[in-house]
Amino acid sequence: MARRRKTIGNSPLDTVVPRREPESSSTQPMSPSTTEEQQASQEGPPQRVIKERLTVHMPVELIDRVKNIVYWTPGLTLARLAEEALTKEVEKREKERGEPFPRRTEELRGGRPLK
Repeated sequence: MARRRKTIGNSPLDTVVPRREPESSSTQPMSPSTTEEQQASQEGPPQRVIKERLTVHMPVELIDRVKNIVYWTPGLTLARLAEEALTKEVEKREKERGEPFPRRTEELRGGRPLK
């Protein structure tokens, strides 16, 4: 049975080009210490990075500024800019902490936080 993507709707290409699932994805979670460099150093052709949709709400002014950056930077996309910014912030916070954060014990809860 085919698994559904974790996005809104399914791509029509799924019927033509089936999505490849990573081996043992349900049995062994990826170690937080595994880096892209370590993955790239392994033998074989480079594997495609599995991505998932993340929806966040941001101030309209910030969104407008981000769109201006993407518009005036040839080849840049909103997704790539967000990925670069989040990667930089995660690395900064892990450096401040002295190590990566431990894995979650449960999924994050949606909605507004309780006061």
